[in-house]
Amino acid sequence: MHYSKCSVSEIDSLKQRINELETLLEKERESNKLNLEKVKTENYDALEASQTRYQGELAIQRENFQRQIEKLKSQLQSFQV
Repeated sequence: MHYSKCSVSEIDSLKQRINELETLLEKERESNKLNLEKVKTENYDALEASQTRYQGELAIQRENFQRQIEKLKSQLQSFQV
């Protein structure tokens, strides 16, 4: 293998470029972390809203069934009288 000799300025330039890339990488990691947290929050909020709607629908169904039961009970009582 043949290695070429690098000058001090080339080595310094490479070190500077490595530092720039490491800084950029760290910024990207932080940005991705923030985006992930945002998505998790949005998904949680959407799930919570969906669960609230579902619970509301269940409450309406329960009220409707209760009304039907009361109606059937009153019809049954009218036959028994």
